[in-house]
Amino acid sequence: MSYRPTHADFNALFRGKVYGNYDIFTARSYADFVRRNDVDLERAISLFDEQLIGTIVFAQRSERAWLSLMGVRPELRGQGYGKRLFGAAVDAVIAAGARSIEFEVVQRNAAAIAMYRGFGFTPVDELFVWSRKAQRGGSSDLRFGRMSESRIRSLVHAPPTCWQRDPVAIARATPLALIQVEGAYAFLRMRGENGVLVDAGARDIATAHALVAEMDRQAACDLTLLNEPASSPLSAAMREAGWRIAERQHRMMRT
Repeated sequence: MSYRPTHADFNALFRGKVYGNYDIFTARSYADFVRRNDVDLERAISLFDEQLIGTIVFAQRSERAWLSLMGVRPELRGQGYGKRLFGAAVDAVIAAGARSIEFEVVQRNAAAIAMYRGFGFTPVDELFVWSRKAQRGGSSDLRFGRMSESRIRSLVHAPPTCWQRDPVAIARATPLALIQVEGAYAFLRMRGENGVLVDAGARDIATAHALVAEMDRQAACDLTLLNEPASSPLSAAMREAGWRIAERQHRMMRT
């Protein structure tokens, strides 16, 4: 049946030993997530008994597709519902012309990774979510505003590390502040008093260290960088600067 899953649905479905027992979305953050990442709720695939069993949502840009969120009620896991949902989503995006399919999965979710491998998907990159607490002495004098997709594309150094860090999604994360040094950049978005780096990049380890220092100078708030490749210069610089790995993920693609 056709059903548009809500933030409350995913808050209920993402429960258990892997994801914990806290809400992952508010109504506002869910709407923002859907808008920024081109998630098409009209194409969501859901299973029901008397209530929602599970659902999966996804996004597609031309021949590239991203399987975004999938959840099954905790008491019904291990009964094949996730496999049915995932397989139906893969079939749907292929039927719509997708030639490249990707998604991220937390490394702790061994059961899901095994299921994805059965569909021919394998890890192609290891991604870290980095975080650090507010730094004393930061100036917090950043200037926030709109930034065009073309401007963002002129600044980034490499293809996006994942769907959520594509210039299309970054441009929609307004207002943004740019933190920049020669050879490195970061796009900062505020969530209340906390800062989220929606994308960042550095040419080499020296420019990565310079960027981390500049972030300390300009952004006094708590900071989080989403989905940074483990092997990147920024990951090395953040580790040396005392940033914490808040989550470890695999980027999965079909080979």
